[in-house]
Amino acid sequence: MTDSSRPIRLALAGCGGIAQTHLEAIARVGRVKLEVIQDINPTAGEQAAAKYACRFTKNPDELFKDRNLDAVLVCTPPATHFEFVKKIVEAGKHVLCEKPFTTSLKDAEAIKKLSAKSGKLVMMASKFRFVSDVIEAKKFVESGVLGDIVLSEVIFCSVVNMERRWNADPGISGGGVLIDNGSHAVDVIRYLVGPIKSVYAQAGKRTQNIAVEDTARLHFETETNIIGMVDLSWSLYKHTANYVNLFGTRGTAEVGWSQSSIWDAGEKSSRVFGNGYKKLDAFVRQMEHFADCIQGKTAPILGIDDALESVRVIEAAYTSIREKKWLKVHP
Repeated sequence: MTDSSRPIRLALAGCGGIAQTHLEAIARVGRVKLEVIQDINPTAGEQAAAKYACRFTKNPDELFKDRNLDAVLVCTPPATHFEFVKKIVEAGKHVLCEKPFTTSLKDAEAIKKLSAKSGKLVMMASKFRFVSDVIEAKKFVESGVLGDIVLSEVIFCSVVNMERRWNADPGISGGGVLIDNGSHAVDVIRYLVGPIKSVYAQAGKRTQNIAVEDTARLHFETETNIIGMVDLSWSLYKHTANYVNLFGTRGTAEVGWSQSSIWDAGEKSSRVFGNGYKKLDAFVRQMEHFADCIQGKTAPILGIDDALESVRVIEAAYTSIREKKWLKVHP
């Protein structure tokens, strides 16, 4: 636990695209003080350090050795996550690590052991758990207003040219759209309707000149026998305003990018709730929650087991693609 009378001293590792929203969020959380930004690219790192009034280093060892730091936010490419997180935890600091948490289940299990041994908090960043409309949808599920949930869908499809991006290099990313956007989708499913029991995954026709899948479909069944599907793509746009749909015996919740709605099957009427996907607001809530957990004010809503399970499900999905069959997530 960190003394709540002083700011949490934080470092950011990796200054790429996703880090920019994290930086904006950190600036809005008064009890978190950004001390240092680390990146192998001095241009990006120095510009961000100047903007957010902190120091810059190219050398990651400085983060591990700095005894004044309480925590590190890891936004480096996925293939680096295991070694980075391992060294941070061994250095006695808390970690918030971007998804995918690791590129292998073996690495995720090793981090879980390190976290337990050290007593340091290790969380995976998962912004959708902090989107207000998703939180409200979870309340609908828990209250029973939707009845028994029978079907669930997640849709993350858009057109993005990945041919010059590291996400399309399997040696860096660990895979394609399945591990990238699929990590978010799996965590949203687990958050809303519970643990995933089995999966069947397919890689779609590859339309971009890249070495990984640019479209994928994941069928799943939860421990409570809810069935569903996840559609993922960097190469097509599904014409739908919603990215999560929950179908129950008494109603349907549709979580959308601009607005969300709930359908009452008995009354045959719908009403709007929430105000859509507000990315920065979600990142601010995530950082506030991370700070609360470090200061011992609350338990993580996304603990190390959740991070590990996201990796386990995605690894099972890739095996399913290779073996062309349904697989149990826990064989």
